[in-house]
Amino acid sequence: MAKDDLDEKENEEQAQEDKPKSKKKFFIIIGVVVLVLILGGVGAFLALSPKAEVATEEGGEEAKTEEAASEGEGAETEAAGALFSLDTFIVNLQIKGSFLKTDIQLEMKSSEDMAKAEEAVPRLRDIIIQVLSSKMSSEILTNEGKLKLKDEIKQNINDILGEEKVIEVYFTEFIIQ
Repeated sequence: MAKDDLDEKENEEQAQEDKPKSKKKFFIIIGVVVLVLILGGVGAFLALSPKAEVATEEGGEEAKTEEAASEGEGAETEAAGALFSLDTFIVNLQIKGSFLKTDIQLEMKSSEDMAKAEEAVPRLRDIIIQVLSSKMSSEILTNEGKLKLKDEIKQNINDILGEEKVIEVYFTEFIIQ
């Protein structure tokens, strides 16, 4: 009987020692999970934040100077002309089964020219569709091909509007499939 009492006391002591260990493990696991969540959040924030801000922080003064220069150029562009947005174009290309989806914006010399372009939207869209659909995907996949396409669109639109009213043609979306 004395032996049984000793065994029971040892079992109770062992059970009491196991409880603090399990609590320690629990808090360690919780701490690791919280740490992983925090690191994941920081990683996601850095991965999804705009690259210009990161470059400014890392690059210091030089990056700020380049950013200011690019903002200055943008201001000059906006002052030079108004942007006229045309709806999305989806056209079949010369090769059967391939098509082009693009959004085009026109930089006009003045707001009066924009008003004239708004009146001529159906004719402008028609000529742009004709120009785009006359191309093969291999012609317009390269940067050189896109530049030629921009020049051709600009020339045709200026022919419709009467004089050099379009300063530049911008592709804001360009997908060939």
